[in-house]
Amino acid sequence: MSGVRDPGLQAERTSLAWSRTALAASVAALLVTRDGVVSHRSALTVAGLLLLGVAVVMLAAARRRQSSITRAVAGRRSPASRSGVLLLTALVVALGAAVLWSVLA
Repeated sequence: MSGVRDPGLQAERTSLAWSRTALAASVAALLVTRDGVVSHRSALTVAGLLLLGVAVVMLAAARRRQSSITRAVAGRRSPASRSGVLLLTALVVALGAAVLWSVLA
C-alpha cells in the first residue's frame, strides 16, 4: 500500500454520503406525501411536502459543504461547522419522525 494520502477523498466520500442521505430523504418524503394524498389526510400530505423541502435543503447543504471542504483542504485549515452539522442532524431526525408517524398512524 502506498504512503501517499489524498485528504480530499475523505471530503468527497462525506459529500457523497450526504447526497445519498438527501436522496433517501426525498424518497421517504414522497412516500409520506403519497400516503397522505391516497388516505385523504391533509396533515400528512403537508408534512410530506415540508419534508421534501427539507430533503432539497439537505442536498443543497451537501453540495455547499463539499465546495467548502474542498477549499479548506486546499488551504490546510479545518472545515468543521457545528451549526451546519446540528441543523442537518435535526432535519434528518425530523424526517425519521415523520416517516414513523406515517407508518404507525
